[in-house]
Amino acid sequence: MKIGIVLPEAPGYSETFFNSKIRGLIESGFEVIVFSGSRESEKYNFEHSGAYPVYKGKKLKQLLLTLFVVSFTFLKQPGRVIRLYKLERKSDRSLSQSIKSIYFNSHILQRNIDWLHFGFATMSLNRENVAKAIGAKMGVSFRGYDINIYPLKNPGCYELLWKNVDKVHSISNYLYEKALSLGLRDNIGKEIISPAIDFSVFKAKADLGKIKFPLQILTVGRLNWIKDYETALSAMKILKEKEVNFTYSIIGEGSELERLRFAVYQMKLENKVHFMGKLAHNEINRKMTESDIYLQTSMQEGFCVSVLEAQATGLLCVVSNADGLKENVIDNQTGFIVEKRNPGKFADKIIEIMKMTDEERMQIAINARNRVEQDFKIEDQKIKFKIFFGDQIDR
Repeated sequence: MKIGIVLPEAPGYSETFFNSKIRGLIESGFEVIVFSGSRESEKYNFEHSGAYPVYKGKKLKQLLLTLFVVSFTFLKQPGRVIRLYKLERKSDRSLSQSIKSIYFNSHILQRNIDWLHFGFATMSLNRENVAKAIGAKMGVSFRGYDINIYPLKNPGCYELLWKNVDKVHSISNYLYEKALSLGLRDNIGKEIISPAIDFSVFKAKADLGKIKFPLQILTVGRLNWIKDYETALSAMKILKEKEVNFTYSIIGEGSELERLRFAVYQMKLENKVHFMGKLAHNEINRKMTESDIYLQTSMQEGFCVSVLEAQATGLLCVVSNADGLKENVIDNQTGFIVEKRNPGKFADKIIEIMKMTDEERMQIAINARNRVEQDFKIEDQKIKFKIFFGDQIDR
């Protein structure tokens, strides 16, 4: 069986979720080809096919390339091109939109696969008819942005996806339930497969339960509004006012950096808060082993791999009660859940952790590590994806 996975770009070395998923499928006996938006000829540990380029501002060049690619694809797979064109027109797409669809998806139309799986729901947009055109089953994975954010700006965006998809994968029950509220039919096959941890990379740190002075607090994540760094910084301001000696490190990059830097300046936290930018996975792991508390103040989360990695490392995790995080952390057993958008409660929880004994903190860290080892193994993830793609589906 051959599976085509559609991603924005082929996963790099540090993208552990997709790499472990692809590696697991190959080890389970599937053939895998990754379809991406890049035609770069890099060496990957899997088959890769990139889309043809789009030349913005070069209309003649784009027109000639489109005519060539569409004609070549038609000569190679005439039945598929005709089917996709008819399906696009039936979906109320214009002639030009239908031709563009053939061009953008020509690298997929030319390949023989049994499953066409979209790594993000947003990647399926304007490709909802491709699987049917090539006679493949269609799968899709849900991530936080797909379900929490994109539909807010684009109501009804997944109507055609819901009609055509054969099976869905969600990283949390919360995202699946949210997808149902957006119109996903409950009779569509599903698997809840959470992210998994490579324990050879994320080892438990040696000083479980102990805290340093100054206290080392860490967050890893994109610098965008949904992570609610304003609450995190306000909590740091409260800690400073209460004369707690700490350092807060933020790993990640994003559009909010300038605004957050200004907030740090306004709160007089320049000597307390450090923006570390984007780091390689091994550097993130090293920083986690050096830290004491992991903080995640997000307004919404699909699940959050970084919190899982922090628990595997043995950090004491303080997270918001965003829905996906409530599946990630068990309150007062493997970490601590705090009311979102309430900096005072986050600060109070951090102070409460500092007042705990080493033995109490160590037990929380051990519980967290044990649960991750038991419930979030890569081997289990591999088995679940084998079941996902191995099941027969009658449409």
